[in-house]
Amino acid sequence: MSTQSVTSEAPSFGRFRLVRPLSPASYAERWLSLHEDDHTSHVVYRFGAISDKAGQRRFLSATERAESLRDHHLLEIQYFSFDAVGRPCVVTPYLGNHDGLVSLRSLAEMKGGRLSPLETERAVVHVLEGLRAAHRSIGPSHGPVRMDGLLVDRHGRVWIELYGLRRAMRGMTDPVPELAQDEVRSVVEIAYELLTGLPAEEPRISAGRLVKKIDPAWDDWLDRGLSGFDGFQTADEALSVLPSAEPVIREPKPTGPVRSLFSRFRWPTRTG
Repeated sequence: MSTQSVTSEAPSFGRFRLVRPLSPASYAERWLSLHEDDHTSHVVYRFGAISDKAGQRRFLSATERAESLRDHHLLEIQYFSFDAVGRPCVVTPYLGNHDGLVSLRSLAEMKGGRLSPLETERAVVHVLEGLRAAHRSIGPSHGPVRMDGLLVDRHGRVWIELYGLRRAMRGMTDPVPELAQDEVRSVVEIAYELLTGLPAEEPRISAGRLVKKIDPAWDDWLDRGLSGFDGFQTADEALSVLPSAEPVIREPKPTGPVRSLFSRFRWPTRTG
């Protein structure tokens, strides 16, 4: 088990020096941290204090389970333990830039609230491949994915943040097959919002009416994925019929930091 200790007085977590607070997650503080030996950057997540032994055991068990996940779209847990006041702490690599962490939502906002079909499909492929790996490893155990919980690194790769950890910390450790469909559906909802700038709520306007010259296959894919009766059952199923998003017309290239991130978006190799 990978653990580190921390004192409440020192601005550090084991060998990780807390440099500055980052934008918080909905469930934990995030701190940019520097490893004192090799000077690498990391994020320390600090959760609310857990005083009872049963809750502490749940955290350790949940984090050991989440730590076992290994995939190029699942955020790695490197160390974990409690601080002196009983707060669970988790360390992950730092994926952000000099300004801080970049979520898929914040990146879309930098682009005016929408992404191109090509950018959307690349992001969706990354997330679905991460879900597929998690489902094969520990089973569906996270719940619907949100854009705030999808981090984009400096190479344009999208990562699912701490898959399944919060649910397991609440004692819900058994995989639930029905969650697979819920998680995949949430990715389809994200795709619709990235394409149109609108939430995937009923009554829903077709993407073809909102996005000029988009491939009609997108509406077929979105309609199926958002269907309450015939939605995608697995990440593999959604990946297998994902439309080609090559734009019909050449779109102007973004400038500045947004371009530097999306110019690195590249197609991953799809593995079965």
